[in-house]
Amino acid sequence: MANEPTERLAPYAMTTLEATMERLGIEPEEADAAAKNNIIRLINSASAWVETITGRKFGKAEYLHRYTAPGTQELVLKQYPIRAVEYVKDTDNGTLFDPDSYDFTMTGDVGVLYRDAGWPFRGYIAGLANDYVSSRRYLEVKFTAGYVLPKDATEDEPSDLPADIIAIVWGIAEQEFSIIRNGAQGLAAFGISDVSWTFDKEPRSSWMDTLTHYMRW
Repeated sequence: MANEPTERLAPYAMTTLEATMERLGIEPEEADAAAKNNIIRLINSASAWVETITGRKFGKAEYLHRYTAPGTQELVLKQYPIRAVEYVKDTDNGTLFDPDSYDFTMTGDVGVLYRDAGWPFRGYIAGLANDYVSSRRYLEVKFTAGYVLPKDATEDEPSDLPADIIAIVWGIAEQEFSIIRNGAQGLAAFGISDVSWTFDKEPRSSWMDTLTHYMRW
């Protein structure tokens, strides 16, 4: 069909074409392929920007990571929220940790794998301050983490991506699409007679404030 887009949503896209068009006030039958392609590109770029700023992945995926045991009860995984853990293995001796010995039901939202007995540290003391130094990353964790993105949602597994993240992607797309539609790319300010245009292309402070809550510190 003439109005079918040729661009495709990226695997990490945090909203759908249909939802974004509705946000922009565009009727699907009134948008041609070029307009839809531009919106998809904006969704992809805005989603990528959110992941770059936060330093994490948001879509549900399986990971195989290695970590240094912290010597405390909390093992902090890089990606979150934790949805499932297939195993935790000590690669030094191939021993699998008993799944009943660790849990993430209360701390999975922040990526913490909790173990009452602690995650035993293995290393040595070095430096003038006698800091503990690990010789290697010997805990191997195979786990599933992330949110179900809107484009991947099903009736049995609906999207659980936070609404404020989706709103940021919409806001970026809305701002950039307005600039494309109105022309004057890169225009900061223009005035003649009683007509003036001002386009704000900087990230809104509210976006940055929200994203700080999704960063790993």
